[in-house]
Amino acid sequence: MRKKAWILLLFAMLIALLCACSDTAQQPETEKPKIRIGGTTYAPYFYRNIGGHYTGIDVEIAEEACARIGYEPIFVELDIDKGFELLNEDYVDCLWCCLTMEGKEDKFIWAGPYMYTQRVVVVPADSEIETLEDLAGKCVAVQAGSISEEIILKGLNPNLPEITDLSTFSTVGEVFTSLRKGYADAAIGHESSLRLYTDEYPDGYRYLNMNMYSDAVGVAFKPDGDAVLAEKLTQTLLEMREDGTTAAIVKKYGLDAEKSVNGGTE
Repeated sequence: MRKKAWILLLFAMLIALLCACSDTAQQPETEKPKIRIGGTTYAPYFYRNIGGHYTGIDVEIAEEACARIGYEPIFVELDIDKGFELLNEDYVDCLWCCLTMEGKEDKFIWAGPYMYTQRVVVVPADSEIETLEDLAGKCVAVQAGSISEEIILKGLNPNLPEITDLSTFSTVGEVFTSLRKGYADAAIGHESSLRLYTDEYPDGYRYLNMNMYSDAVGVAFKPDGDAVLAEKLTQTLLEMREDGTTAAIVKKYGLDAEKSVNGGTE
C-alpha cells in the first residue's frame, strides 16, 4: 500500500513538472522597447543601401548601442528641414544623423558625444597650397550656411588667414564642381561629404595634412524628453568608444578612426 502511494506521489510530481515546463514554453519572449530614430539621408552616416535597408556609420553605431541597452531601433527618414520640428512633435524619439552639438547644447537633451567630424581643406593635387596660411589671397569655396562658412566668417580657427575671396554654393556638389573647374583654389567642408567626390579622382586632389575644425556629434532628444534613456545611451556610447567598437565602424567607411573618435585639430 505504501509503495502504491509513493508511485502515485511521483506520478503527480511528474505531471506538475510537465505542466510547468509547458507553461514556460508557451510564454512569449519579452518584447524589447522600441526607440524611433530620426535621420536624414547623408552618406556615409545615414542612407539606404542597394537593398533598401538603412545603413551607414550612424545606423551601425545606433544598432550596436541599442542592442547593448536592450532597445529595438526603428529608423525613420526625415526631411532635413523637418527634423527638429518632428522631434518636438514626438514623431520620433531622437535625432541621430551626424548632428553637431555646438551651439545647441542647451536646446536639447544630448546623448554623447559619440564621435567627431572634421572640417578639412581640399586642393588640386598640383596646387602650391600646403598650409592654412597659404590660403591667403586665394579663392575658397564653401557651402552656404554651413559650419565651414561660419568658421571663416567668424575666424574660429586662429591659424586661418583672412579669406577675402569666398565663394558660396547651395550644395557640396557645387562646391566641388567649382574646385574641379578651376573657379576656386581650395574647398573647405565636411570631410566625409567631400570624399564622396574626391574619391572619384584619386590622383586629382589632396587634403591638407591638418583638420581645420572638429565638431562633436551627439544624439538629440527634445528638452523634456527621456533624460534617463539619454544618460544610458551616453554611457553606452562612451563604452563603445573605449572598447574600439566605434573606431572599427568608422574605419569600414574610409574615415580616420583616430580623429573621428577622439576629435581635435592639428
